Amino acid sequence: MDLRRVVGMIESLTGLQSRWSGTLRVRDLDFAFSGQKHRSCEISIRRDVLARPAYRWATMIHEGLHSVSGAFTASQPEASSDQWEEAIVEQVQRLLRPTILGNLVVEVSADELAVRDGSHLYNQQIRRLETVRERLRQDALPFYLSLLAGSTRERARTFVDAIRGPQRGEGGES
Repeated sequence: MDLRRVVGMIESLTGLQSRWSGTLRVRDLDFAFSGQKHRSCEISIRRDVLARPAYRWATMIHEGLHSVSGAFTASQPEASSDQWEEAIVEQVQRLLRPTILGNLVVEVSADELAVRDGSHLYNQQIRRLETVRERLRQDALPFYLSLLAGSTRERARTFVDAIRGPQRGEGGES
């Protein structure tokens, strides 16, 4: 099963353990999302998404990343409703996708991926995350993997640190 292979690659590349149950539910067109990781740790993907390679692979990677996300805890099992979770996962998906697809020997049209990425619902939040990353002067992959692994509280701390900016001086000077 392709999703099992994708999740295995995600675990290998991120060092994070997936909580995916191993169940993939293929949904009909009336399903509201392209894909979704559920509270039960099942993953659903809409049938039409599976039929389009650019969407199929990007969605499997995206949902697989939700399964390793540090924001999904017993106290907050529905982190996917958080637009920051979605933006973090989507950007990590874009960063890891070439490696995952290359390792799985899967070819997907770059033009189709560009169309998919260009029209993504969370591009505005990704741009905001990029502003934070640039302000903190961090490389993309380590920054996003840190956010992916972090709890909601740890993510908020990263955003506050970016707002505060670099600390000036030593010994409590500001």
